[in-house]
Amino acid sequence: MADKIMIIGYGSTGKYVLDMLVRLPELADCEITVVSRTKEEEAEKRINLTRVSAGIFGNYPKIKYIACDVNDTERLSGVLASEGPNVTAYTGRYMKGFKYGEFSYPNGIGYGVWTPMSAVLVAKLMKAVKQSGIETKVINTSYGDAVSPLLAAYGLAPYTSAGNLNHLIPRIARAYESLTGTPAKEADITFVGSHYVNTYISKEGTAKGSEYLLNIRGNTEVKDEEIFCRCAEPTASGPERNIMIASDVVMIIRYLLDESDRVYKFHVPGPFGKTGGYPVLFSHGEMSLDETVFTEEEMTRVNRQSLSCDGIEKTDENGIHFTDKVIRKMKDVFGIDYPKTLALEDCEGFAEKIAEGLMRWKNVQRSEK
Repeated sequence: MADKIMIIGYGSTGKYVLDMLVRLPELADCEITVVSRTKEEEAEKRINLTRVSAGIFGNYPKIKYIACDVNDTERLSGVLASEGPNVTAYTGRYMKGFKYGEFSYPNGIGYGVWTPMSAVLVAKLMKAVKQSGIETKVINTSYGDAVSPLLAAYGLAPYTSAGNLNHLIPRIARAYESLTGTPAKEADITFVGSHYVNTYISKEGTAKGSEYLLNIRGNTEVKDEEIFCRCAEPTASGPERNIMIASDVVMIIRYLLDESDRVYKFHVPGPFGKTGGYPVLFSHGEMSLDETVFTEEEMTRVNRQSLSCDGIEKTDENGIHFTDKVIRKMKDVFGIDYPKTLALEDCEGFAEKIAEGLMRWKNVQRSEK
């Protein structure tokens, strides 16, 4: 029986994921279902481009499109039950075209403040999965460092999240090559840390106060700071950036559908509902934490501290606990009153307040130019 893949969300990330999947010969026989709120006739036009492009590569994928809003949990659970995907990739966003970084980074505000927006639709998807009664490995692309542990506290954790820390690994590999001559493909890197450390090493070449763990097998001479300063590479902004997270999703899908005894090493945020980013191993279609270099205990401790740099003290059954520092900054910069603790069930209502506050702020910025 052919493996079944479901992509939920058909914005730029979902489109990149589909485009990449259908070019892979080993997944040529998979059945792929795309689910989003886009009207079918509009989505099919873009999917037809994907079909033609795949054919040029010699692949003729089986792609189905279903128009369904993630907010409609009842209908989504029915779609999941009828399609029965082995792997489900959530690639949607609460606000289309909204890039949290444009508000966070210039204002020195941790990314954790956007967790209420990041968690809303993933939570609805996980509720739909539970209601459907099927077994599917869910990959979440929405700020897994904090969203995964938040949902785990409510019994709704995705199998894993994708992105963030893993985007730093190729940068480290290329930097290490420039310093030592070791080919980037041969660099065996193990890294631990949350979204914050990835952001600042990628942008400024420094961990900027965040704890982290880094090991490059065989490295005895090159200091971390020498590597990090070479990792600050400018990249395109806007939807094009989503090609990185799409690449993460595609690789995870490949590993989960490969039931051979080959072992693949990767880095992901929020595996099994854990806080922050970790090295993991895939084999026989399953994922496990990679404890060959660092213990789970020390990785967990570092990730909790790293996440606090992003403005979150912790997540638990009471919800998201924000740091006092980020609460003050959100009030001072955007005029938004954040609570100390926000329960998961209150995230959707508060997400609307955040969106309204940001739109007001943007309008003021435009008027002052």
